[in-house]
Amino acid sequence: MLEEILQDMSSVKNDVFGNYVLQKLLEKGSLEMRDRLWYAMKGDGLTLSMQMYGCRVIQKAIETLPTERVLELVKEFHGHVVTLIEDQNGNHVCQKLIEVLSSKAKTMTSDGRNHYSDSIEFIVEDVLRHIARLSCHPYGCRVLQRMLEHCIPPQKERVLDQIAESRHILLDDQYGNYVIQHVLQYGRIQDREGILKLVLQRENGVLILSRQKFASNVVEKLLKYGTTNQRLRVLTEMLKEVVDDETEGPTAIVLLMVRDPYANYVVQTTLDVVPEGEERNQLIGLLSSNAEKLRNYTYAKHIVAKICQ
Repeated sequence: MLEEILQDMSSVKNDVFGNYVLQKLLEKGSLEMRDRLWYAMKGDGLTLSMQMYGCRVIQKAIETLPTERVLELVKEFHGHVVTLIEDQNGNHVCQKLIEVLSSKAKTMTSDGRNHYSDSIEFIVEDVLRHIARLSCHPYGCRVLQRMLEHCIPPQKERVLDQIAESRHILLDDQYGNYVIQHVLQYGRIQDREGILKLVLQRENGVLILSRQKFASNVVEKLLKYGTTNQRLRVLTEMLKEVVDDETEGPTAIVLLMVRDPYANYVVQTTLDVVPEGEERNQLIGLLSSNAEKLRNYTYAKHIVAKICQ
């Protein structure tokens, strides 16, 4: 089978069906067979990575080939990182490289250098130079998420430091918000604190951002992964009063949030994660005392049902 496929590799590599056969040969073949497949693809890594089916073959090669072959493949991507990341197929290859080589980076060589993390350093460097652009890109944001999940601590810290300079842009961006959500999940305490300050520094920031389709997800993650103190600071903002546009009278921010198609989820998350205490009791008391009125709002009904169980 291998002999016959090698005679027509050019058509099999990116074939809608043939790519599956190549993947299986890479997965189940002997070391010698994998090596012969590698030589048949050598020099074509970048082109294949940006093809619909070829990118799947390259991803499987990254998973199955000996490390020295993978490191050779990586060299083909030098100078093409941003192009690869912004491609609908190539971004998957970049994600796979980060995931696999970062996992292997736990193994240190005898000379004390970590060749696995060194091998993707050029990816990290190129991403750092274009952090805001890639974070706001539909494919770039995925690569940033994988870096936050898998990169070794020194690399991840540099990424986090660079993201911090663009938080205000990413917070309510269609794609950037996913990067900020990952910062809240995989970042440091100071990263969560910085994002919280960004939310609170704007007047009625919790209300404004919770009403936005993308930023509301960030506020939810802040509540989910923040410290107890950070959660309570968000809740304190929710309990403040502002002018209700409907009645033109003062009302608690949370009573406006439960009516909103996005902000009501922030309130639900608050009820799930804020610990027992005075602030939580105040929140439940406020919602309970306004239960009859809130039942008239579509998005508030299930919250009222939840607290009145």
